[in-house]
Amino acid sequence: MAREFLKVECGECGNEQKIFSHPSTDVKCLVCNEVIAKSTGGKAELHGNIIQELEVE
Repeated sequence: MAREFLKVECGECGNEQKIFSHPSTDVKCLVCNEVIAKSTGGKAELHGNIIQELEVE
């Protein structure tokens, strides 16, 4: 499984932001401060909708 960046929409306020697919800490929405990605030691447990998978070259 490749590590990648994701464009995720917050389930609470609809804000879109880019996050790492395997974060080492919980990621909060920059607008409403709701947790949108929970760290699991691997791939994040998302609490929002993936809008797009972004490729890094």
